[in-house]
Amino acid sequence: MCGLFGIRLGDGARPEEALLQRSVAALGHRGPDAGITHAEPGLGLAHARLSLVDTHARAHQPFRDPTGRYVLVYNGEVYNFRALRAGLEAAGHVFRTGSDTEVVLAMLIEYGAEAALPRLDGMFALAFIDREADRIVLARDRFGMKPLFYRAEPGRFLFASEIKALAPWVTLAPDRGMAAAYLMGFGGPTRGVTFYDGIAALGPGEMLVLDKGRAETRPFFRLTDFLDPDEHARLSALGAGQVADEFEALMAAAVDSHAFADARVGAFCSGGVDSSLIVALAARSNPGLALFHANVKGAWSEAPAARALAKHLGLELHAVEVEERDFLTSIPKVMRHYEYPFSYHPNCAPLMMIAQLARDSGVKGLLSGEGSDELFLGYPWLGRKRLMDGYEALTQRAGAAIRAIPGIGRLLLPDRLGNYPAVRSILKGREIADDLNMVSEALMRQPAMARDPRMRWTLDYLHYHLRTLLHRNDTMGMAASIEARFPFLDNAVARFGINLPPRHKLKRSLTVWEKAHPFIRDKWVVRAVADRLIPKELSRRLKIGFWTTVFQRLEIADAFLTSPHLGELLRLGTRQLADLAAEAGPDLRLRLMQLDIWHRVCIAGEDDAVTLARLSDMVAIRPEGTRPSRQPRRRIESYPSAPV
Repeated sequence: MCGLFGIRLGDGARPEEALLQRSVAALGHRGPDAGITHAEPGLGLAHARLSLVDTHARAHQPFRDPTGRYVLVYNGEVYNFRALRAGLEAAGHVFRTGSDTEVVLAMLIEYGAEAALPRLDGMFALAFIDREADRIVLARDRFGMKPLFYRAEPGRFLFASEIKALAPWVTLAPDRGMAAAYLMGFGGPTRGVTFYDGIAALGPGEMLVLDKGRAETRPFFRLTDFLDPDEHARLSALGAGQVADEFEALMAAAVDSHAFADARVGAFCSGGVDSSLIVALAARSNPGLALFHANVKGAWSEAPAARALAKHLGLELHAVEVEERDFLTSIPKVMRHYEYPFSYHPNCAPLMMIAQLARDSGVKGLLSGEGSDELFLGYPWLGRKRLMDGYEALTQRAGAAIRAIPGIGRLLLPDRLGNYPAVRSILKGREIADDLNMVSEALMRQPAMARDPRMRWTLDYLHYHLRTLLHRNDTMGMAASIEARFPFLDNAVARFGINLPPRHKLKRSLTVWEKAHPFIRDKWVVRAVADRLIPKELSRRLKIGFWTTVFQRLEIADAFLTSPHLGELLRLGTRQLADLAAEAGPDLRLRLMQLDIWHRVCIAGEDDAVTLARLSDMVAIRPEGTRPSRQPRRRIESYPSAPV
């Protein structure tokens, strides 16, 4: 919805207005409707507004209470704000706008941050300032839909929606340890440390209290707080039809609340079941709903399914054509907004292109199906995981004997994660290990729910993996001033999904002949409700999700990987870089390329045209089905150790 920036100066100096203007300008794509700054002794604030609820100037930010003591800068949407407002009005509050911003501020004043934040249903990153007490509270929604970064220095504290907004005040420098972790296979951090030295990301469900210059961070909500043994028992007692009825009612209410705005809201329409269900529910009360689709040309195009859904519902479909070359030429712009290397999500390009199309069509918000695969187990490998688990148990029993055979054990035995390299690589991050431990500990306190090991799968995927998807959706939407909204992550829907018995997510069915998960209907409850609203050939389609193999088929010249930017970042000489490039396998070459572009674009501020020229000269896309033109001398798929 917006972009925010703030700085507290411990010496009471007045922040420079010119620097505040540069920070708000850096966030202009997040909020093109208004860019407002405020400076006073010891405090500077800036806010770029994308207005969807109460678009009048009276709702602009920074937003103050009538006394002037409290100030709020806020990014996001709180979908239950009308219910919260009614309760506050009953307690005597008088409102002067129709915005959710004013309701959020009143909640924080009335109840305090610790009690108010868990009652907000929606997405937000905010700074709540008590000017009289010299106290600032930062907070981020429980799923991490909206970002918030900060930097603490002696006598100075800064925060912003995007790291680039800090650049007028600090010299951005890389965190070399994170660069090394990325080269060793980690997808990148989503909370705590970042790719930037000295800059941290507030975690989902966390609040940071800066009290007279002293900062303390603590959670106000963990996703494991959704676990409820009584709710699990109630849902376990329901029949399949009753479960589907309840889910349909919850989703209908979530879609209605997420579609509310005083500006035009449309919907992503990928052709998959998640967005199709949202579109079908939204169309009930919005017959003019605009649909937006990215047709990734090739064997995985979902355009026919998207067109069939639009025709079935009588809605207009707007589509952007995505060529293979777009995945390459979009890298500098994507990197500038993503602010991290993004090899973990190569499909950023089509999302950004959809957002641009929606903006040009007069839309400000798009409903998205993100969160469904995590809540209701829609990833294809989860449908076949029972077979994998059985094989793993068998091999563990015979493991000692097989491993004793030289050269054979490694070929025959999968590791504990089913030998999926992508899963192995993301587990190299400490934050993922912390998440997994937290989920394990929470389920140990719920023995009835822990009996089925599949109960933890949803919680596992709602942490690190979902956070990366939400960062992708936020940054790619905001690059074109489009707000993505996620009805599947409505509090009531999430609570339902987390406590729902897995048999209603992965259901045995002899009629399912999907190669990815034979005899298992994934996301059963989602598909069961979609069956009621759209044709079954659409409700039972296999997940694709803007699939592309372009990044795996990039031919990257050695000269691209021996640049001074990489040398400076990795502290390697020209000869060492040349040796690394000669020995790097495809995955490491891709990561080195992305790291080089990130350093150029986000650290050195290189113009996109310069980066594009290098890409055009030194990177090509190999046709499908062809072999790489070169083989490494000694294949290294990830950087062997942290740079010195």
